[in-house]
Amino acid sequence: MRFTLLHNMGWLILAILLASLAIFFASSYFMDKGFEEHFQKDMATMRQVVDNDLDNLKDRLLQEVIMLSRSEDLEKGFRDGDPALLTKMARDAKDRFHASFATICNARGDVLARGHSNKVGDNIAQSTVMTQALNGNPMVDVVRLRNNGLSVAAAAPVFIDGQLVGTLLFGEAFRTHTYVDRIKHATNLEMTVFDHDMRLSTTLMRQGMRAVGTRLDNPEVYSRVLEGGDVFGADAEILGRAYKTVYWPIRDSQGKILGMWFIGTEVEGLQKIITAIAISCLVSTLIIALALSVLGVAIFRSLINPLEKRAYVDVLTGITNRAGFEKTLDFVFRSNPKSGALFLIDLDNFKLLNDSLGHPVGDECLKRTAYLLKEVFRETDIVARLGGDEFIVFAPTLTDINVIEEKAQEFLDDLVYKYILENGRELVITASIGIAIYPRDGRSYTPLYNHADSALYAAKKSGRNKYALFVE
Repeated sequence: MRFTLLHNMGWLILAILLASLAIFFASSYFMDKGFEEHFQKDMATMRQVVDNDLDNLKDRLLQEVIMLSRSEDLEKGFRDGDPALLTKMARDAKDRFHASFATICNARGDVLARGHSNKVGDNIAQSTVMTQALNGNPMVDVVRLRNNGLSVAAAAPVFIDGQLVGTLLFGEAFRTHTYVDRIKHATNLEMTVFDHDMRLSTTLMRQGMRAVGTRLDNPEVYSRVLEGGDVFGADAEILGRAYKTVYWPIRDSQGKILGMWFIGTEVEGLQKIITAIAISCLVSTLIIALALSVLGVAIFRSLINPLEKRAYVDVLTGITNRAGFEKTLDFVFRSNPKSGALFLIDLDNFKLLNDSLGHPVGDECLKRTAYLLKEVFRETDIVARLGGDEFIVFAPTLTDINVIEEKAQEFLDDLVYKYILENGRELVITASIGIAIYPRDGRSYTPLYNHADSALYAAKKSGRNKYALFVE
């Protein structure tokens, strides 16, 4: 009987160990499978964030270049043949819209003035956007410029008395790293832009420097993406670290492949977690193994869920980003609100602050601004950072113009940051605000934003540290 009991206990222990082993392998399989499925889902979301950001950048650049091409100052510069005024217009366009380059050309495509310090963007007469502009049609596209690589450029014709006299072009060069940094802040993923197969800009660092100027060394990615035009995901080792990655082509408006996008997330500690679960399952009972499996799923969920939210949170300031703002606003508009006000906010002299005291000081300024916005506006108002030093607020239910103006003035009064530069000169950071009223100035996001942006431009032009309501 004792032998039988020991025999049965042995079989029971063996059964428990085998069950634990089976549970481990099953849980490992489903964890790996679940991780991969969630990763692919998250990567699809992140690709959409990148594509939407590019579309928004194109739309904004095209609207801005058309607006500036019709300005009275630009027309005066062409009429008077005043290179100083044209140069000032180019510089103002570059600074106002945070562009990498801005160029004004005559009707033959010869450069008359530029707002950037080097010759980047001057060899533009043969680019698709300039060809269209010289034919009288505004256009925005991804183009390749000599000495500059891939850029998003917008060009518009300048007419005087119905006659084409020149063109205005400006845009954002990917090599400045502004774009990849913006995507990383929005998603917390690593980002690289390839000009064909060369790394043009990236968030990946090698010995404290960005890993740019090197070429792709993966023939399969080259064949699948650059030649075949596919979206391709792969496990890769980059700078000695393991990543899950996705590549997809960058195309111009004609469908020509000019380069590639890359996004990736580092797989850190995943194997250690699975190994720890294996040891626990093998030495535990069936109940403990089941409990650990449930716990493993909970841990897995806790790792995955934040990824689903990162696409809608601005990492630097902690408030909503552009994608989250547009998604929330779309939900608000579907509920048919009766009224509201859109505040578009841009910091004055912020570029000078960054250039003089460095990006860490600039980042703290942006965090203070985000905190102040949350203090001034209500909890029911949607507060977001669109990127750079541009913020936006939609205040539903606001109807009284006086209250709207009081909110704007309260924010301007509170936002006055003073800094001392190395030369002892004081730099004052203020803000300018453009306001559009719902539904008077638009019943959807795009017209409201465009009208608020026009009002913001008017506030800047009138002296800054002011607000302006959109006026037809």
